[in-house]
Amino acid sequence: MNSAYKKEIRYTLGFSVLLLICGHLGLLFVAFPSLQNHMILGFPSQYITPIVFGWLVLMVVVGFQAKLTNALDDEIEELNAASENVQ
Repeated sequence: MNSAYKKEIRYTLGFSVLLLICGHLGLLFVAFPSLQNHMILGFPSQYITPIVFGWLVLMVVVGFQAKLTNALDDEIEELNAASENVQ
C-alpha cells in the first residue's frame, strides 16, 4: 500500500473519533452530574455545550475533513495516473 492510502486510513479513523466526540458530548453531563450546575453566557452548561459542539464545532470539523480528504483524493488520482502511464 502506498502512503496516500495509509494516510486516508489514518484520516478516516481520526475524524471518526473526532466526530463521535463532538456529536456525543452531551453524555459527559450524564456521566458527571456535577458539571450541570454551571452557566455559560447565561445558558445552563448541559444545554449549551452539546449544542455548540454538536452544531458549530462539528461544522468546522467536517469542513476541515472535506478539505483534507479532497486534497488526499487528488494525490491518489495523481498516483494512479502516474502508475497508468508507466504501464
